[in-house]
Amino acid sequence: MNMEREEMLFLAIGGVPDAMVAEAASPEGPREKKPLRHRWMALVACLALVAGLFPLLSRIGGNGSGAGISSDTAPGEAVFLSYAGPVLSLTTLDGPQGLPATREVTWDFAGGQGEQNGLFTVTVTDATAITNDRDQDLTFTVAYPVTGDLRTQGALLPSLEVDGTPSETGLLWGDRSNEEPLWRTPRLESWEDVRLLLEDGSCLTSAQQQPPALEQTVTVWELTESTAPETGQGAPTMAIRFQIDEEKTRVFTWGFNGGEFGEDGQRRYSYFVPQQQERDSSRFLIFLGEVPKTYTMEGYENGACKEPLEGVTAQISAFTTSLGELADRLVEESRDSFHRLEEGKAAVRRLFARLLSPGEERDDSLTTEDLLSRALTCTRVIWTTAEISIPAGETVTVTARFQKEPSYDFACTGTEKQGLYGFDLGTRLGSSLAFQKTTARLKNTQQILLVRNDFGFDQQAGVLEAELSPGQEHCAMEVRLIPTE
Repeated sequence: MNMEREEMLFLAIGGVPDAMVAEAASPEGPREKKPLRHRWMALVACLALVAGLFPLLSRIGGNGSGAGISSDTAPGEAVFLSYAGPVLSLTTLDGPQGLPATREVTWDFAGGQGEQNGLFTVTVTDATAITNDRDQDLTFTVAYPVTGDLRTQGALLPSLEVDGTPSETGLLWGDRSNEEPLWRTPRLESWEDVRLLLEDGSCLTSAQQQPPALEQTVTVWELTESTAPETGQGAPTMAIRFQIDEEKTRVFTWGFNGGEFGEDGQRRYSYFVPQQQERDSSRFLIFLGEVPKTYTMEGYENGACKEPLEGVTAQISAFTTSLGELADRLVEESRDSFHRLEEGKAAVRRLFARLLSPGEERDDSLTTEDLLSRALTCTRVIWTTAEISIPAGETVTVTARFQKEPSYDFACTGTEKQGLYGFDLGTRLGSSLAFQKTTARLKNTQQILLVRNDFGFDQQAGVLEAELSPGQEHCAMEVRLIPTE
C-alpha cells in the first residue's frame, strides 16, 4: 500500500466517502470515479469522537506519498515513498530572457538532526550571479522556487539577498494543473512530476493571476443551536431532507457528516449533534440555482439514520451571498489550519471555479471540506520574489537561503531504504536565465555518509565540490546519518 492510499484511509475518519476508502485500500489503487445514484457518506457511531476531516489537516505532515530519487544501484532509478522535491533555479518574472548567469549551490549538513516533521534538514545556499549583457540598465523581478503547500512556512521558505543585502520579498503560490481529479490531493512524486509542472511556464503564469471573482449568487441554509438528549450511547444525529431539480440546482455542504442521494432529486444530509459541553460548529447547505420549497428535519440515534430519536432539534435560517464571499468565509472559519488566509482564499476560489467549469464532470458527493482540504495540502511551487537592478555590463548576485527537507521512506514501511535520505537538484528547469556554469558543494559532512550521487562528489577522497556538466539537467544524492555516541 503506498502512502497516498494510507493517507486517504486516514482521512476517511473525517468523512471521505466509503467508495473512495474502498478504492484507496484496493491493491490496484484508486479507480476512475463513477457517479453513484445512491451513496451514504454517514460515519459509523464510533467516529463521533472524531472532530471531522478539516481539524485533522493541521496534523498531517510532509508532502505525502511519492516516488523519489533513491535506488540501491544508482541515483534516480528507484523510489522514495515521500518525495520532498528538488532544489530549483532562480528565474525572472518581467525581465529579459536569456541573461547569462552562473550558479553555486551548497548543502550544509551542520546540525544534522532537524526540526521539521521529525526529520533532519539541511541549509541550502543557492547563489546566482546574473550579468546584464545589454547596453542599458535593467530593473526587474526575480523569483526563486521551492516545492511545498499552504502549510509551508518559516525557514522552509527562502530568504533572498542581493549582493549580500537582505531584500524585501513577496510570495507567489502556484496551482497544480487541472488533470488531477478534484477528489484527489495531488502530490509531486518524482523529478518527472516537477518537470511536467514547470516546463511550459503555465504554473508560474497562473500564480501571478488574480483568483476568480465567483460572483454567482448562492442561497445558504444555516443550521445552528443543535441539541440532542443524552442517550449514553451512539451518536445522536440530525438529518434534513428535501428535493431538488438536479438540472437546475447544485448543492454543496459544510459541516455535514453524511448524505444520501435518492431518486428524482431526493437528498438527505446529516450531521452528529455535539454534546452539550461542546461548541457547535457552522453547518451550511449551499444552493446554487433553485432553492427547495420545503424540507423536513429528523433526529436519529446515530449516523446510519435508521432509528428515530425524539428531542433532536436545530434552528435553521437562510441568507444569500456570492459564492466567492462564501468561499472566503469558509477559509476564515478554518483559520486554525489556513495560517495563510489570503493564499487559502485564492486557492479555494480557483477550485470552486474549476468545479463549476463546463468541462468538469459533476460530482455532488464532493463537499466543501474536500475542496478546502485539497487546497491546503496540494503540493505546489512557491516562488519568493524580489526586485533587483543591474547596471549595463555589470553583475549582481542573488542568494537564496532556506532549510530543505529530504526525501525518505517512512519508518513503519520496513523497506531497505529506511534511514536513507535523498536530495536532488534541477539545474535549469523553469528558469529564463542562461546558466553558463553550475557548481555544487557539500559542507559539514562529518555526521553523514554519502551513499550515492551523480554530482561527482567523492566523500572518501575529500571531493565535496563539483562543477556540473552543461548537459546535466538533474542530479541526485543519497545520504545516511552517522549515529552519534
